[in-house]
Amino acid sequence: MDFLLRIVTVGLGGGTLESDFMGTDTSEKRSETATSGPWQRQFDPVYDFPPTLVTTKLALLTTPRCGSHFLGHRLRETGGFGYPLEYCNSGNWRHWRHRAREAGAAGVLDYIKSVRTGPNGVFAIKLHFEHLEKFLAEEDDPLSYVFVHLRRENLLAQAASFARAQQTGAWISDMPERGAARYDYDLIASKVTAVATGNAGWEAFLAATGREALQMTYEQVARDPSAAVRAIADHAGVTLAEASLPADFAPERQKSGKREDWPAMFRAETEKRLRSGQFALPGLSQGDTSKKERLVDWARMRLDDLRGASGGRD
Repeated sequence: MDFLLRIVTVGLGGGTLESDFMGTDTSEKRSETATSGPWQRQFDPVYDFPPTLVTTKLALLTTPRCGSHFLGHRLRETGGFGYPLEYCNSGNWRHWRHRAREAGAAGVLDYIKSVRTGPNGVFAIKLHFEHLEKFLAEEDDPLSYVFVHLRRENLLAQAASFARAQQTGAWISDMPERGAARYDYDLIASKVTAVATGNAGWEAFLAATGREALQMTYEQVARDPSAAVRAIADHAGVTLAEASLPADFAPERQKSGKREDWPAMFRAETEKRLRSGQFALPGLSQGDTSKKERLVDWARMRLDDLRGASGGRD
């Protein structure tokens, strides 16, 4: 599947997936907690299923902090989608490789399928774009999957959540915070670019392969988890009992007590930087001078228009 990687990476500027596309490899942060605590639960054999022939394969195409953890657990609760997890996350892969070796299995992903395919024959996996290279290297038939592309409508809120999780080490609601959360413009800017690039990568992958993915947003899932699960089941051709559908409740927010409005702070600082001629903005490298100048001119005119329309109010 090297040709798929070439198509996708060349179209997005080349480079390695983990370093260029996601900025910070989230697996490094997650693997720190993979030896104990909430994150370790995913490797527990108690969540395994008896060996079952795989008849349907589902891939959730995601980016960090897009709501995939919440959706994956809602899918698992139905009993119809196996246990969708980030099996190709480099930190998690080491644990699965250890389990596979202990079981005498030849291939890690084949072993994962043997213990995490649901009784109805459905195997599901969550993939951030940084996991694509591992997935293509390990999966013999990647185009046999049914795809769901999950994203958030509010990119900046997602980037702020991504930055907060990286700072605190709390990637899921019941993980303890190991660091303090503090507003950091440059960190949030890097996450804006990382998430946007990850979503663009998935769009490039789908376009290159000619596959149609079910498009879904975090906000849709949060508003009506049952409807989201039904839509995925219909897309994948999975039959679910009505009684198995998840109860409608919202995802838990990250901790940190009283929270500053990082997206509002970020927008205000971006406006300030634009007006002062600073160019360290998401999506722009220091060499894109003409592009930056055009953007600044456009932004200044647009801001003036908006202020005029609001009577000069902020």
